[in-house]
Amino acid sequence: MKRDELDEVTRRRGYELEMHRIMAAADAEWVEKYAAFIEATYTGQRLLDRKTKELFQIVVEAATPREILEVLEAVIMPMGGLAFRRGVQAWAAETGFREMT
Repeated sequence: MKRDELDEVTRRRGYELEMHRIMAAADAEWVEKYAAFIEATYTGQRLLDRKTKELFQIVVEAATPREILEVLEAVIMPMGGLAFRRGVQAWAAETGFREMT
């Protein structure tokens, strides 16, 4: 990744860590994916509060696959199908998806 591309990612994020510089030199694709992740979970406009967005980041970055499943179980499972249905409806509304008939 070129320095100007990393500078742009840093500008949007608001900070740069040594890890970002190392990963930019080693794996440009990681930087692109990580930047998109940060935008989606933290710096992008969302209705979620900052603490919730930080918790999403921690789960995705630090958790094992089993821990991620446990988080989903704790959030979605108590409401079961209702929560899943509402999530799919929200996704469809955001993406403009219409059921194919």
